[in-house]
Amino acid sequence: MKPYAAFLSGTLLCLGTAFASLTASAEEAAAPVQAGTAQLGNNLNWRGDVDRAIEVSLRHRSVRVNILSGRSQRRQHQDARVEGFLPARPVTVRLENVEGPGTVEIVQQPDETNNFTAIVRVTNKEPSRAEFRFTLAW
Repeated sequence: MKPYAAFLSGTLLCLGTAFASLTASAEEAAAPVQAGTAQLGNNLNWRGDVDRAIEVSLRHRSVRVNILSGRSQRRQHQDARVEGFLPARPVTVRLENVEGPGTVEIVQQPDETNNFTAIVRVTNKEPSRAEFRFTLAW
């Protein structure tokens, strides 16, 4: 009788665990995703002062700023936060929450030819430095 009771309790435990994980998966799948918001864990939030034009590149979790024109950028005048990582496979990145007196545009999507690097160009139309912010999401 004892082996049967152990078997039954083990089976019930497995079924209970499976049911709990199915319920959690269904809740996650049913959770609404708001339009225009980045998914948690998959974005770059960037803020910085731009004089004329820069390019912000993201590869995996590494963020670099390349000055195209204007004065160099001081570290205390920029902030980059990467949540998650940009995968080493082709993905489509998009800009969200763009702020600043000029243009912010994606100039390269990550693919094999650029070693899976996303590049965003920020161009200031003002005659002096101005603050820009954007979220790059994938």
